Amino acid sequence: MNPPALFPISWFAAGVVTPESASDFMRYAQAAPNHPARHWLWAAFRDWSEERERLTPDECRAAYALGEADPDQNLGTAMMCHAVLQRTCPADVRAAATRSDRTAVRKTAGAFRQ
Repeated sequence: MNPPALFPISWFAAGVVTPESASDFMRYAQAAPNHPARHWLWAAFRDWSEERERLTPDECRAAYALGEADPDQNLGTAMMCHAVLQRTCPADVRAAATRSDRTAVRKTAGAFRQ
């Protein structure tokens, strides 16, 4: 029997995780069952982001969309804010963030208004 999947398929499609990295994080999660899944999802997301030093505009769009779609509001909001805070975040993503139904995302986007 296979263990339950930790990462949604959309994370693979966006390139945030690969089969290899997902396998690594699944092993970490199995070794520390006291941590909720979002702990490992956030760790994988940050790992992906930090490897790039600076996200491209398309990576910002993908990260924002993944966060917006994530069923875990806290994790999703953190991902969205992370994308908005990138120096390379495109204007369309910041504009979407100003209309977000999430207060933290709107506040983060508001920091870039002139």
